[in-house]
Amino acid sequence: MSSVEQVTVPLGPDSLTWRYFGDWRTYLLAPAAGIMQLMLPGLGAGVTQHSNFFTEPWERIFRSVPQIAGVVYDGPEALATAAKVRDYHRDIKGVDHNGRRYHALDPEVYHWAHATFLWAAMMTADIFDHPLSEAEKQRFYAEGKQWYRLYGVSERPMPADWAGFRAYFDRVCAEQLEVTEAAAWVVAQLDDPAEMQIPFIPDLLWKLFGKRFMREYRVVAAGTMPPAVRERLGLPWGPLERARFTALVQLVRRIWPLLPERVRYQPRALAGIARERGAA
Repeated sequence: MSSVEQVTVPLGPDSLTWRYFGDWRTYLLAPAAGIMQLMLPGLGAGVTQHSNFFTEPWERIFRSVPQIAGVVYDGPEALATAAKVRDYHRDIKGVDHNGRRYHALDPEVYHWAHATFLWAAMMTADIFDHPLSEAEKQRFYAEGKQWYRLYGVSERPMPADWAGFRAYFDRVCAEQLEVTEAAAWVVAQLDDPAEMQIPFIPDLLWKLFGKRFMREYRVVAAGTMPPAVRERLGLPWGPLERARFTALVQLVRRIWPLLPERVRYQPRALAGIARERGAA
């Protein structure tokens, strides 16, 4: 396959990414993936300085994730969706808290965001569905490269293979991630979500159950993120947290296969599935 063909070919329904990225279970990985994004100084600064993240955190997630899912599921329109997502970032630039200049389309920044989305899809499968084989991990990563190329951003930071991606991911977690203002705020909200109420949840219901819900989300975040990140954030991970996380994983694995497809997949994924079936 030529480099031009690699750029223009979207993912299809035979891909592992298609099977898992639009699965609602990826939202169980959202706290860990989102926090790891915000811990990259340039990315965290961009969110802090160029969005209403602190007043509308959930709204930002619900606006962004479906469009990113469209890069996977939009088929013939995937390239246009990818260009739209990329171009949203053209004017996001400034100086981070370390005094370093950043731009959201800096390949190291943009690729890290993509890497966390790929990681979320892989971990959804590996933790909440079945342990991935080495061959599946290699296949997932090859698809991740194909997905990233749709954005038309420099491939400079993109590792050549799965082994290289593992080393890259571990290196960024160990050496580049910091507890930025935005990341610290999310971690605090997981403990006491005074400013992070889910918008479509009634106030009374949130008052009764919101804090408990977010604390369970904190356990999921701690259980899914790499240990080096969890330790840097100071998230508790003792016997109680491990037992709660294990129980949740087992519950999801038992229940999920029993649910109908229309419940298991997000709207953008369902639209792609319907389109492909109609074309078959």
